[in-house]
Amino acid sequence: MKHLLIMLIAICCLGCQSKTTKPEATTIKSETLSTEDYELHKAAQSKALLILFPGGGGDAKGTLKEFKIAEAAAQNQMSLLLINYARNIWVNTNDCKALVMQIENIIKTHQLPPQKVFIGGMSIGGNVTLALTQYLLQQNKLSVKGAFVVDPPLDLYALYESSVSDVARNDLSEERLAEPKFIINYFEDNFGTDSLLTNIQTVSPYTYKTQHIENISALKTIHLQLYTEPDKNWWKANRDTDFKNTNAFSIQQLHKTLKQQNWTQVQLIETKNKGFRSDGTRHPHSWSIVDVGALIDWISESKLN
Repeated sequence: MKHLLIMLIAICCLGCQSKTTKPEATTIKSETLSTEDYELHKAAQSKALLILFPGGGGDAKGTLKEFKIAEAAAQNQMSLLLINYARNIWVNTNDCKALVMQIENIIKTHQLPPQKVFIGGMSIGGNVTLALTQYLLQQNKLSVKGAFVVDPPLDLYALYESSVSDVARNDLSEERLAEPKFIINYFEDNFGTDSLLTNIQTVSPYTYKTQHIENISALKTIHLQLYTEPDKNWWKANRDTDFKNTNAFSIQQLHKTLKQQNWTQVQLIETKNKGFRSDGTRHPHSWSIVDVGALIDWISESKLN
């Protein structure tokens, strides 16, 4: 997990090899509107709204390049709203307030259906998704029916600890140490050193060390999908990263914690050999681990209405 932050902040191309769902007889078109802040694909006779957040440094166009969901969404009468928001690995209450104001204005301006909303995000976009959904549910804003996240770095304290462990090693090059050193400085600047764990827990979606899930507690009432591809060999060979320091490990542990606390609507979706970037590069941290057809079906199911 520690080896993702710089990649998350940098612009990254995230792969897609997904199946789409299409009606047998008719094709439903969508109207596209692109601004500096968002891109909207408004489906004709829209019955649902899917809001997506990109990975670190990404944007709407980059997301659609890697995640071929726009056509499938339109054909299933779902409007698609992609927010160009990928600024930080966490978001606070003020960030959420600003995002909600933006989204509510878009919904009002373009007359989108607010009665059935789903939110999803890749990587740090997944962290944004969880924080925003928590805020919306607590404030009783919009009608969020479900959320999904794709390989997000959920456990910020574990990210910090693994970086400290790396810096303490004597077998890594300075180039290899640049990222963990950056992470340590970044977190200590934002959270201090005396109460770093306590302060991180105020924004981290999950903290394995203390089993802290308060920041996503409201999501127990909706449908939640956790996507990850736990490829231990790839992370070891390509990043010299032990599996316990990957996003996949934290996601697995979160799922266990939620099931133990009787979260009945949470689903862990683990894939194998599906992670590829759009240029064909193998990478488990990619949009391509999401099956578009299955996602559309999940949103469309009558039980989610």
